[in-house]
Amino acid sequence: MLKLIALILAFLPPMPTLASENYGGVKLLDGYKIKKGWTVDAATWTIYKEGGLTIDFEAGMNEGLWADSKEKDKYAWYQEQNLNGHKVMLALIKPGLKTVWEPDNQRSPEMGNILLVTFPLGIQADHTANFKAEILNETELADALLMILTFNPDKY
Repeated sequence: MLKLIALILAFLPPMPTLASENYGGVKLLDGYKIKKGWTVDAATWTIYKEGGLTIDFEAGMNEGLWADSKEKDKYAWYQEQNLNGHKVMLALIKPGLKTVWEPDNQRSPEMGNILLVTFPLGIQADHTANFKAEILNETELADALLMILTFNPDKY
């Protein structure tokens, strides 16, 4: 699994642009759509493929770290990287472990296997952009990372 992440990170192209910069320049893979959500104190949107992978996004001054190094005991793996001058933290919740990150419309009977990705956005520790996705297989992990890692905090 870590080799797959390393391979994706090694060959990730420079941050592409999206027709609408409202989504941090995220580049969608074929078959995926994006829809804007709404909350009082955060920007939210969802990347989804009908009947498949869903990636939730929230960003704001008080979002905090969804992928948090202090929670490593809950993760199958945790990694930090610098992409295009921005820190990013990535974690995968252990299979079978129930957490607050479980999706509302869970697709698997098994808990866990939730990908969490955090981009710190400013000086304040809780000012972050966060992504989460329930991952059912390696193809979904690759799809999620290939889209999430195109996020550019400078375009958010």
